[in-house]
Amino acid sequence: MLEINARPGRDLRALIERIGERAVARELNIHPKTLYRWATGRTPIPGRQHLAIKLLLGDLPGTEGRWTGWGFVRGELVSPGGDRYQPGDVLSLIILRQQLTAQRQELERLKIRLAIAEQAVETLAPAANESRAFG
Repeated sequence: MLEINARPGRDLRALIERIGERAVARELNIHPKTLYRWATGRTPIPGRQHLAIKLLLGDLPGTEGRWTGWGFVRGELVSPGGDRYQPGDVLSLIILRQQLTAQRQELERLKIRLAIAEQAVETLAPAANESRAFG
């Protein structure tokens, strides 16, 4: 569960470090002076705004910590490493997974065919050598 008011100042500073002051003010829909007051501790950060800050940092509610560090910035899913994904990128993962599964299955079929062919060569090679020797 999110601890909304645990360390709002620290969370705000982390978000500013990650995306910059202008972006934070824009994402939270606040005036830059308000952001300054929050960052300096002159004015406490309201609970709902702290929740928004935590969401922007990637503490997504209902994920039980499995998406820590991930977040949404300007409509894109952003990984902890800074990689950005649009909805089409995420949806294409389903297709890529299906293609990979099909390719793995084909690879297994080809391995079986290769093993059968190698066994046939081993079986036929001595007979071919004998017929050349007596031919």
